[in-house]
This record gives sequence, C-alpha cells and structure tokens, in this order.
Amino acid sequence: MAKIGTLLITIKMATITTDKGTYQVKVAILPTDATDKSLTWVITNGMGKATVDSTGLVTAVANGTVTVKALANDGSGVSGTLDIVITNQKILITSIVLT
Repeated sequence: MAKIGTLLITIKMATITTDKGTYQVKVAILPTDATDKSLTWVITNGMGKATVDSTGLVTAVANGTVTVKALANDGSGVSGTLDIVITNQKILITSIVLT
C-alpha cells in the first residue's frame, strides 16, 4: 500500500481579482500509485477571507491574503500550501445611522 510522498503545488502565490471570484487549486500527488489520493482542504483566513470546498475550489469573501492547505488523508502527514491574494471584493452596507 503506497502512501503519498509529495503533494506538489507548483505555484506559491495566486490571486482572485473579481467579486466573489474563485480559484481552483491544482495539486500533483506523488507517487502516482498512491493508494489513497484523497485530500482534506483547509483555509486559514489572514487579512482576507475565503472558503474552500472539498475539491480545492477557493471562493473569495473579503480582501486580503488567505492560505489554503491540502492535507493527505492517508496518514502520511504530507501537506502543501498556497497563499492567495484577494482584491476587488464589494463591501455591502448593512445599515446607516444618521444623527
């Protein structure tokens, strides 16, 4: 039973420049004959905010930088990360108070 030895994310920085835009993170799993190639995706919101789904699709929520992490589910402890800069998100006004 081969375990994942490497999760290769070929770029280190990406951008999302449209309101509620998305970015699909691409990962190469090595060795190619790894038995369990499933991944868990985690987003760490820094100055920005985003969500990530089970396929690695990141959706922008607020301007700033976030980090997305792919973790191998096979017990190998292997992971890979990608920083994403988010810009041009619209901020909706929820209330106005006049005095």
